Amino acid sequence: MAGAMRSAMIDVVRTGVSPWECDQMGHLNVRHYFARATEGFAMLGLHMGLAPSQLREREQLLRAREQHIRFIRELRPNAYYTVRAGIVQASRNALQVYEELRLVHDDTLAASMLSEVMLVHGPSGDVIAFDDAQLARARTLTVEVPEEGGPRGIARQPPRQPPMREEALQLGMVGAYLSPVKPEDCDAHGMMMESAFMARVSDGIGHYFQAIRGPRAKGVGGAALEYRFVFHARPRLGDIIEVRSALKALGNKTNHICHWIFDVERGRCVATSEAIAVSFDLTARKAIPISDEDRAQMHKHLRPDLGV
Repeated sequence: MAGAMRSAMIDVVRTGVSPWECDQMGHLNVRHYFARATEGFAMLGLHMGLAPSQLREREQLLRAREQHIRFIRELRPNAYYTVRAGIVQASRNALQVYEELRLVHDDTLAASMLSEVMLVHGPSGDVIAFDDAQLARARTLTVEVPEEGGPRGIARQPPRQPPMREEALQLGMVGAYLSPVKPEDCDAHGMMMESAFMARVSDGIGHYFQAIRGPRAKGVGGAALEYRFVFHARPRLGDIIEVRSALKALGNKTNHICHWIFDVERGRCVATSEAIAVSFDLTARKAIPISDEDRAQMHKHLRPDLGV
């Protein structure tokens, strides 16, 4: 089934890993997986009859309401890859889009991305229904999500009611990232892009771990295995956003972390997220167990009731 499914998918991005896209761990930073997933919507839209020129004229664009990404294989500089995509379900107001990031040299699956995608009016953010012709074309691109690429460590349950910032403060969630939305975070309409939400979580994660565990041992880094984001609102250029984070669960090697992102001025939640992450031996390039000392320290901060 997986082989048949891949043959039905279309190429939506072809590129490679640049050194400037890599973080201090020496591999492709998570924000760029989200960027490639979103970039793939453009080619998928073209196949549906939503040409870029038409979208610009109408001030429309394809945006994700939710994204669930698994990081299956580490990508390091000069790795070349293709993103392929298909549509799992299509309705008037949303598409469920499945994408695979595969290495060119051996077709290895490096990441899988499952997104709920809407057609929106850029300036207002209002959702626009897909028409009959667009839906008909979308259904010619139908695929199934294979077992090897489906969500694994994070449950696909309905999103919670978006919390207010005051709730995060009362729960004692750690203040991680805090800064205004920058020009590079925004699309042509001045609204924050999907990859920028992931970037802000990534940029603040060190503050979170310092608060609950302290600095990592020498030669140890971190790596994400899976992320799920639900986008509730789109901050605009200059809005001040804050990431508040908490530990939901601990495994032998894994940290299950919740991130809530807020518009500080209004106190509203703009995105909720869950992540599965591990500590990472930078020499052996593999995940390592959580030490007894770190586990004892981190266990004090567990909040199993949180989620997206």
